[in-house]
Amino acid sequence: MQSSEQARDLVSIVELKSLARSLLPPSSPLRQDILSEPDYLKAEDVPVRVGIDSRLLHREVDQHTF
Repeated sequence: MQSSEQARDLVSIVELKSLARSLLPPSSPLRQDILSEPDYLKAEDVPVRVGIDSRLLHREVDQHTF
């Protein structure tokens, strides 16, 4: 079980995963990346994930893959 301090350091991406499932096609690299992550990320890892996911999103928009 996690301590309350550990739980505060986690960020839920459950809603983001739901959006990815409903809005992005199964072949989308962004969708695959988001769904491969755990439901909760360490707070310090979130900025890194946002950077990666934003690059994938820009690539998909440029290529009109969704």
